[in-house]
Amino acid sequence: MRHGKCGPCHAIAPAFEALSKQYKGVNFLKCDVDIGKDVASRYAVSAMPTFIFLKGGQKVDQVRGANKAALEDAVRRHSGPSSSGAFTGKGHTLGGGPAPIDKTDFQNAVNQATGKMTNLDPQVKILLGLVGAYLLFWYLG
Repeated sequence: MRHGKCGPCHAIAPAFEALSKQYKGVNFLKCDVDIGKDVASRYAVSAMPTFIFLKGGQKVDQVRGANKAALEDAVRRHSGPSSSGAFTGKGHTLGGGPAPIDKTDFQNAVNQATGKMTNLDPQVKILLGLVGAYLLFWYLG
């Protein structure tokens, strides 16, 4: 979607928003083609709005234009139980890398690192703190 300049994008926006609330298990993302030119190029977006449907990182469908009925039909088809998990997973940002790790994985990693730090000798902790401060000031300097 083109931010601010696209009349059809503004016309279809309420339907897009309603679908995103109706289909909670589906990731609805917007991409401003002026900013995300690489994404627009990757998916051959030549008209606004264009709705791209991805499954397992692969493009499986596309709806061009502000066609509410076609958009609703495509979302319904690709989110149904027969789609074998079309919209499952953690999701990805268009044009970006993998989705952030789950918070529980992150918390477990922090707890593990904290546990290792608390078992260190106090003198080693001071040494690590001084080395860290030195590296910080060196980087900022």
